[in-house]
Amino acid sequence: MPKIIDHDQRREEIAGAVLRVVGQYGVNGVTIRVVAKEAGWSTGVLHHYFDDKQALLMGGLRLAARATGKYIKQAMAGNVSKQQLRLVLEAGIPLDQRREVMCRIFFFFWAEGICDPDISAELAEYYGWWKKRLQEILKVGQKSGWVRKDTSAKMLAEMLVALADGVAVQARFSSPAMSKRRLQTHVAMWIDNLQPESFINTELIIN
Repeated sequence: MPKIIDHDQRREEIAGAVLRVVGQYGVNGVTIRVVAKEAGWSTGVLHHYFDDKQALLMGGLRLAARATGKYIKQAMAGNVSKQQLRLVLEAGIPLDQRREVMCRIFFFFWAEGICDPDISAELAEYYGWWKKRLQEILKVGQKSGWVRKDTSAKMLAEMLVALADGVAVQARFSSPAMSKRRLQTHVAMWIDNLQPESFINTELIIN
């Protein structure tokens, strides 16, 4: 009897190997041959699922996005709080190996997305989902009184995602490297600045 192959599982195994290669050698280290060796499959098997390096990286990106989405859903399972907001924000910051790899592969596709409308749309979908989750938390925070109400939750979510992206880029290129503690201090400051008593120039706010 022929062996039944779970093609989705195999694609995920290969995508996982892509992320491990990115973690060890960076995006430039991703090749069919290297990923095949990491995954324990032949190059022929990889070609059956992924045509080239770009397709491999896209598989890695999608797996990283799914893992991040799962992490965020778990973080949002409890009561809404500043702690929950912190966890959802930190999902996009390189505080450990998993998130470092995720940032590297996202940075690569930022450039690709400028020229490729399909990639651009996919990245927009990921960002839109992340912002909506932040928005949900911020709306509850506004009702509870620990998030200021002079700015819409939507605008605050966009600001926080921009800050998270910005500090992730700085963490990647700063010398000396930014420590985990410093990155977490940034996040704590952003959350503190959401409090109602925080100074804000309302003339610059677009709701």
